[in-house]
Amino acid sequence: MGDASAWAAWVAAATSLATLIVTTVIGGRREHRKWARESLTDAFVAFLEASWAHSDIVRDTPAEHPLNVDTAQAFYAEMRSQLTRLRLLASEEVLQAGEDLLRCQRAAQEALPGLARQEALATAARSRRIVVAAAKREMGLP
Repeated sequence: MGDASAWAAWVAAATSLATLIVTTVIGGRREHRKWARESLTDAFVAFLEASWAHSDIVRDTPAEHPLNVDTAQAFYAEMRSQLTRLRLLASEEVLQAGEDLLRCQRAAQEALPGLARQEALATAARSRRIVVAAAKREMGLP
């Protein structure tokens, strides 16, 4: 083990092992960040899609017909489910905006047809824009 070729082999093996460890650690972190970003994006999209669908159901129900509460409630439940995912992945700012939107959607669902419902839907739309802005900041988008 005293000759130069043996030492060179040991140095090469140690260097190879160090490179493998560093690559594995960096690659693992990169994959974790990628997964988190994709999961966050999926949760935002699903949350907002459910919000828009809920607003559409509430808005498109004629004043002389009862609101289809089951359908509206299904979209509201989807929003709650996605908000739970966001609690695991997003900042407090995003959660606050999401909770505010959820409350606005409930208010729109419970508002009486006419002006009250239109105002509640407008409030939900403004709250939805706040969620979109918070989501973009969370993901580092312009």
